[in-house]
Amino acid sequence: MKDVARWVLSAGLAMAVAGLFGACGSDGDGPLENKNPGDNDLNVVVAFGDSLTEGSDCDCVPYPPRLASLIGKTVHNEGEEGSKAEDNVGRTQDAINAHHPAYMIILYGVNDIIRGNGVDSILPALNEMVSICKRNSVVPVLMTYPVLTYDHEFFAGGALALNAGIRAIAKAEGIRCVDLEKEFSAGDDPAFPGWPLPDYALYEPDGLHPNDLGTQIIAMACADLF
Repeated sequence: MKDVARWVLSAGLAMAVAGLFGACGSDGDGPLENKNPGDNDLNVVVAFGDSLTEGSDCDCVPYPPRLASLIGKTVHNEGEEGSKAEDNVGRTQDAINAHHPAYMIILYGVNDIIRGNGVDSILPALNEMVSICKRNSVVPVLMTYPVLTYDHEFFAGGALALNAGIRAIAKAEGIRCVDLEKEFSAGDDPAFPGWPLPDYALYEPDGLHPNDLGTQIIAMACADLF
């Protein structure tokens, strides 16, 4: 973690990390609702994102079909391995046109971080995804990323700063947010107070993708929305 801490400071992310544990999204209680779905189907959800959504890096059932079984709705898996938020804004509209969902769960941005893009260039893309959903009468939900560890520990600082930005967007837009950073945390790292300690039992060996248990945790956390 020492290397990660040095990277965070050198990247100018210390202020973002200081606000990591703020509220994730709106404080709305009760089941998620779409009161004005238009032509969208109230029984359809789109899971939108990268490989964590697609489930390509775990020899297990991805979270979207698990979520479907928990909430009794159709959940379309629109995850694409290796995809970046900045390059997939337009795919948001494509997914809506294809499935007419009443809800879209968005988990995007970590590949942008891994490939050297800054948070300032990722958050506008996420903002636009949320805007596209709202313009199409789709209720958007954002998710933060699990704490990166093992082989991806070097990128943990950038991902934590991204998570802080995701929370800020959710709060500003008044939408719900599923905080996977918290779900995958075992508390504060004793060596770095204020930094989340990963729950290693939930990860694949690469330290980025959830294993079978982690995937079930994601599905359950999303199911709590409904």
